[in-house]
Amino acid sequence: MIKSFLAFLGGEPGEEKPMLLLLGMGFFMGIFLATYQVGSESLFLDVLGEPYLDVAFFAAGGAGIISTLLFVYLQKRVNYSTLIVTNLFLIFLFMAGMRAAFELTNYDSDAGGFQILPFTMFVMIGPISAITLLGFWGLFGRMFDLRASKRIIGGIDTGALTATIIAFFSIPFITQLPFIDDTYDLLFVSAISSFGVLFFTIWIIKDFNVDKATKQEKTDTEKPKEVSFFDLMKDPYLRMLSLFLIFSMGASVFVDYTFYSATEIMYPDEDELTNFLSFFSGTVMIMSFLIQSFVNDIIIGRFGLKVALMTMPLILILFTVGGIISGHIFGYEIKTEEFILFFMFTACAKAFTASLKDALESPAFKLFFLPIDIKIRFDIQTRIEGVINELATLVAGAAQIGLGLLVFFELIHFSYFVLGLAGMVVFLSGKLFNQYKVTLKKTLEDQKRLLKGEGKRNEHNTTRVIKAEIESSDPEKIINGLRILERLEPIQFEFTLLDLLGSRHGRIREYAYKKLDEYLVFEALDIIKKELKTEGNEAVLAVANQCVANLEEAANFKLNDTSIRQLIRSTEYKNRIKGARLLVKSVEDKHLPYMLELLRDINPEVRIAAMTAAGKMKRPEIWPILVENLHLATYGNAAMSALTHSGESGFHTIDTSFYKTGQYKETMLRIVQLLGRVGGRSATDLLWKKIDFPDKRIVSEILLSLSYIGFEARDFQAARIKIAVESEIGDIAWNIKALLDIPEEDDVDVMIREAFREEDKKNYDNIFMLLSMIYDPQSVMLVRENIEDGTTDSITFAVEMLDIFIEEELKPKLIPVLDELKVDERLAKLQNFFPPEHFESYYDLLLQIINRDYNRINRYTKALAFYKISRMPESKVTADLIANLFNPDPLLLQTAAFTIYSIDQAAYHQHTKRLKPNVKKELDKAIVPPVFRGENEDYHHKLLLIQRVLILKEIKEFKRISGELITYIAEQLDEIRVPEGTTLIEQGETGNAPMYIVVEGAVDVYQKDTLILEKNRCDLIGHELVLESSSFDYTALARGTCTLLVLRKEELLDLMSKHIEIVESYLDILNRREFDQEEEEEIADILLSV
Repeated sequence: MIKSFLAFLGGEPGEEKPMLLLLGMGFFMGIFLATYQVGSESLFLDVLGEPYLDVAFFAAGGAGIISTLLFVYLQKRVNYSTLIVTNLFLIFLFMAGMRAAFELTNYDSDAGGFQILPFTMFVMIGPISAITLLGFWGLFGRMFDLRASKRIIGGIDTGALTATIIAFFSIPFITQLPFIDDTYDLLFVSAISSFGVLFFTIWIIKDFNVDKATKQEKTDTEKPKEVSFFDLMKDPYLRMLSLFLIFSMGASVFVDYTFYSATEIMYPDEDELTNFLSFFSGTVMIMSFLIQSFVNDIIIGRFGLKVALMTMPLILILFTVGGIISGHIFGYEIKTEEFILFFMFTACAKAFTASLKDALESPAFKLFFLPIDIKIRFDIQTRIEGVINELATLVAGAAQIGLGLLVFFELIHFSYFVLGLAGMVVFLSGKLFNQYKVTLKKTLEDQKRLLKGEGKRNEHNTTRVIKAEIESSDPEKIINGLRILERLEPIQFEFTLLDLLGSRHGRIREYAYKKLDEYLVFEALDIIKKELKTEGNEAVLAVANQCVANLEEAANFKLNDTSIRQLIRSTEYKNRIKGARLLVKSVEDKHLPYMLELLRDINPEVRIAAMTAAGKMKRPEIWPILVENLHLATYGNAAMSALTHSGESGFHTIDTSFYKTGQYKETMLRIVQLLGRVGGRSATDLLWKKIDFPDKRIVSEILLSLSYIGFEARDFQAARIKIAVESEIGDIAWNIKALLDIPEEDDVDVMIREAFREEDKKNYDNIFMLLSMIYDPQSVMLVRENIEDGTTDSITFAVEMLDIFIEEELKPKLIPVLDELKVDERLAKLQNFFPPEHFESYYDLLLQIINRDYNRINRYTKALAFYKISRMPESKVTADLIANLFNPDPLLLQTAAFTIYSIDQAAYHQHTKRLKPNVKKELDKAIVPPVFRGENEDYHHKLLLIQRVLILKEIKEFKRISGELITYIAEQLDEIRVPEGTTLIEQGETGNAPMYIVVEGAVDVYQKDTLILEKNRCDLIGHELVLESSSFDYTALARGTCTLLVLRKEELLDLMSKHIEIVESYLDILNRREFDQEEEEEIADILLSV
């Protein structure tokens, strides 16, 4: 039952103890604050009353300033746990001491004149309440991380608020208890409950390290920037914040004065006064809760911060005017039957002022601190909301004392003063909001300057990721990056080797010289000789001298028909490779046929060397042959590197090939990537012409390439980009609605939910990428970074920044998907533009996923929907499933056929007859088990594509790769079954050997006949190397019969060149990074977590 209650409040398993401790502390805190407040107010009004109110407010302001300054001072110098326990212990002593003082001083409420005890209790209401609440929420913030805090803060807040409300309404019953004879006896309850707060605080501190969050690292020598009160007055924005709070708090204090004076007249009896104040305070708390729950978001979200600040003073003006009119007409100094009207207006003014200030003005006012530098923000906020706030009370009290000295000034005249103060608050609200916008723009410009040009274009691409690895200080990481770059960008690899000749690591310099020798980079001989002069490492020097000698031989090679023909027509492939590299020297057309011959060579290494040389030659006659190789996994990267090195001169050939009838989609994708790599005005124009291509995968790659170039949309282009942004927002809205109807009954349901999370991540990435094309990219980057911080403040600040530069027509569509909203609120704001779908059932939702436009949802999500239907007992063979038998996507075709077969085998055979014979044959082979099978026949039925995908999703090394990319990997896999003792990897075998994934069985890994590893289901083998020149230092043997998935290194590298996530994951594998650590939260997780 307790677990269910805590789950209702937002708790998760494992959070029971901290939540229960906080709820216990909140319960006692509610009783303590309620009894102390009501007891103090009742005693003061009954004993001292209106004559001492002005002095009391003045003293309360002074006490508040002292306590706030002391708290700020000690917070920086004392452990938080020590500070909070000391504070609560002193509060407990104060409660017990005050109750003892009433007893020992023979207190007499009828004695008349000034009495120090009621006065002191009333003055200390503010400081004690503030310190107690600061302690409670400070502990909460230190016990839970950001994600948990956001999830359970509402439940904890509601629990504490409920306890306070119950306490307020219980006071009339508490006063009837036998040991409560006088109002000051409520201090018994206050003392006991304050001890309860102290007890739970000590328990929390004992079990949780609350000091960890605020302890400064010893190595952190940077001192936080200090802000003085002079700075608050010097800065126009901070001055406006301070002025607003002074007038707002001043109006509140004057309302309190009028209310307490009227209440004293209305309830002369002490018991009636106590009962009224308890019920009134409880009602204010309920109003505050209702406003915060139902009104706050509507006013701030729909009408903005300016209206949120103006709401309280406008309502105050309304009730104050009513009070003035009724007071003048019916009287305001003596309790009569008509006096109740003046009292009602005064009480309403107090109730709405207190509740709106707490539930609306205060949360809105906190948002005005967001444009301030984070390093000084909290210091400024503490000073303004703490010291300046109490200073306002002090000034208001002093003003009341001064006004009270005027003979003609009566109670009704304080209402006129309230009217003036409320009017000033309205005026300052507008001024503050205008200054807020100015400060927000200034903050945005300041943050952009700090970026120093970063963020003007998307630099998160494959080459950049590998270069970042090469720029590492770890030699192992550098070499791993170079090995991948060698296969993905062979020409760029040579330039990178030259840069690394000056590396401080001898191992890296030696590696660079060896590779420069291997690739015969004689064009850079002068640079290499220059670096050689400064080489001091003997081992490296030997390799470098050998390299220079070979390169000089190549540079002096006499290129003629006889010499080059000997190399190119040689039966040794190494000679042909050398011939290809020497052809770079050729400047005559007569040698061109030799290059064309090598580009058709049967040996892959020769062809790759020829393509690298062709890229350096930059001959137009060669470009069409290079384009023909773009779709091939073995040669695509080399061809891409050669065409990239050719630059803009090859654009005509490349662009013409894109539109060639029957062109491979892989070639189209490569061409789009190539244009993005080369960049320039011509590339931008060619990419934009393809923006309406009817394939989302191609269009996504076009937009990605444009972002790499730093494309800035103009006029009609911007309009087209906005349509794309709206499309992404519509997809997010559809996904949110779909997620609400997806259960978590089994593992496939969970995977479908995860697939939608990946869809949303992609959509958010696209939105920010598109926004950076039509607005300032640095501003968009700052908005994204603030959202990624994940705090409520940072997200709100991001939305406020967005509001500055986004066009009005896009705001109502864009802001709901970027703001921190509840799911139903987000959908409600989006439904005016993107009407939500209605799903009759989960089965209906799955069918709609299948039928959704493939440009709006990826193949992985669709395939999971098919697979889930195949496992549902209520499934039927419908036209939706039959239609997908003609789907050109092999994954969806096969999964649809499998689903039909699982539901109705006869229907499968009937409908697949309509397919081409070769397609049906392949489907039958994959899906239908053999009819005839011998008893001892070792038949192996291979996995379906979707089953391969599910296995790949289990592999921890592939954890960061999205489901859609996993499907592309699955298509490149082969499946084999090997008997016991089969050698999969042999020691000394080249790094070009395939990579294996264990599906069934186990594989033993040996080093020099010693068993070092056991590989089981979903483990990888042979993934460590990618180069032909590298060799494995272990042997992998099958232990028993094993089923394995096989991925050729060429296919792996081809996938890596197209998808940055695969490069990042493979680098993680090579560098042995941890894969079980918690993933960094994506924007979709931050904003759409339910």
